[in-house]
Amino acid sequence: MIPLAIDFIQIIADIVAAVLTFLNPIVSPMGSFMVYWMEIVLQFFPQNNLTVYISIAIVIVIIGLIVNIAWPGNKKPGFLVKAEEIDEKIEKKAKEFDKKVEEKAKELEEKVEEKVEDIEAKIKKKIKKAKKKTKEIEEKAEELEEEAEELEEKTEDLEEAAEELEEKVEDLEEDIEELGEKAEELEETTEKDENETSKTEDD
Repeated sequence: MIPLAIDFIQIIADIVAAVLTFLNPIVSPMGSFMVYWMEIVLQFFPQNNLTVYISIAIVIVIIGLIVNIAWPGNKKPGFLVKAEEIDEKIEKKAKEFDKKVEEKAKELEEKVEEKVEDIEAKIKKKIKKAKKKTKEIEEKAEELEEEAEELEEKTEDLEEAAEELEEKVEDLEEDIEELGEKAEELEETTEKDENETSKTEDD
């Protein structure tokens, strides 16, 4: 068997033909429209009359000269210059506005800092007063504790003195009892003596 050679050109041609056949309903009206439009345009540009083309060239040259005279070298057109001036003014205004905003922000920041410093100073002052007050209260509490201790000591001394007095009272009571007993003995002895004396007198 003889191998069949692949004809790539024929394959490509078949693909292109298939694509054109597929696009024919779209491309054909567009081509017809372009031909019709070119026919209309060519009516205004006759092929046998060179004066039209020469006049067009002269007009183009004159316009070029006017443009070069009006804007020689690096000179820009007036509308561009005005646009740049407007841009510069806008930039200037924007810079001035930014500057004013920065100044205002700086002023506000300074005011806020001053306010914060004042508040901090007031807070520190109040803290200092509170510390002083607490110190005074602590000192007063210590004094009261000392006084309470002294009172406790005094009460202890008074209790001891009261105990001593109770002991002395007890001693005195005992002495009084002894004296009472002695007085009774004396009364008894005196009664005996009186009885004896009365008996002797009777005799």
